[in-house]
Amino acid sequence: MTEIKIKKCGNVNGPRIYSINGVSGFRVHHAKNNCWIYNGRSPISNCWIFTGKNSVEIHNVIVYDSRDRNQSYGTKMIADIRRAFPNKHIWVNTAECSRGFWEKMVERGHIDSIENQYYWPCMDTNCRICHPIRATGKRRNDEVIR
Repeated sequence: MTEIKIKKCGNVNGPRIYSINGVSGFRVHHAKNNCWIYNGRSPISNCWIFTGKNSVEIHNVIVYDSRDRNQSYGTKMIADIRRAFPNKHIWVNTAECSRGFWEKMVERGHIDSIENQYYWPCMDTNCRICHPIRATGKRRNDEVIR
């Protein structure tokens, strides 16, 4: 297994930014152990990663503007994570609405596995895949869904 090389890139007007194996844009999440926030594709997207001895778990993946989705921004971000941690087992848990994306990430070799093969509750109450019917229409903003 190759060594993970972490380099401090600076903290001009903000938190310290680090480069991991030549991939810049990581910052330490001070409230959680072994957690990095990857802002290398900001302001379009970012995610959190939790590092273990032999693995990396990806959380909170988001492409902010719905118009930027399906444009490969998420794929490029996950590919960055693979480049930063080339020899670690990278995995996720996923909701049904994003399972297709993660299956593509496995096929392309950007992650190694989806660990939940069962339905995972989606917390996004605007998600029409996981929450297709809302009897009252409340808690759904149709303007956000495109």
